[in-house]
Amino acid sequence: MTIHVTKKLAGKLNKAGFDVPAKSDNKPSPLGDWHANITTIQRRQCIVFTHDQTRFTVALTGVTLKEIKQLDFWLTDMLTSTMLKMDYPEALIQKALDAMGELSFDTDCSRSVQGTLRLMIDGLESYTWDGTDILDLGTYSLSRSLCDRPCTVKGQKECLWPAREMRTLLEALPDSDINIH
Repeated sequence: MTIHVTKKLAGKLNKAGFDVPAKSDNKPSPLGDWHANITTIQRRQCIVFTHDQTRFTVALTGVTLKEIKQLDFWLTDMLTSTMLKMDYPEALIQKALDAMGELSFDTDCSRSVQGTLRLMIDGLESYTWDGTDILDLGTYSLSRSLCDRPCTVKGQKECLWPAREMRTLLEALPDSDINIH
């Protein structure tokens, strides 16, 4: 699974030992590509991932270099736990896991998805405007709430509801007994 990252996040990934070329030659995973950015909220690093097609978003808060080194584990955990919070059936969550494949990164970004990513980061930050510490917020609930809001996409009249769109995408994936990891 390819994650298109900002140059700022690419620098952090390079420090953590990941190779981040300008463009990846990897074949897209059945789940599709994602975009990610790193931001600082209340002096804590947060990485926000947004799925290109559905705009489904997960946010890792209070991220350290140690966690960046294990990003595949943390992204998988956040994705599955967020889907559990949204009452996705276990079979759909398993489809998502099977479709992910190995993570790869590049800096080839879509401006449209980056715009959505920026709005999701603003939404994440808004949960701290009342003085709540970012680390006191439930990360799975945060990601769920980011997916339970409409998103506009350049060139589309209808807005997307990320939670619904991801569920539809997963339902359309073929069942597989083979784990792609």
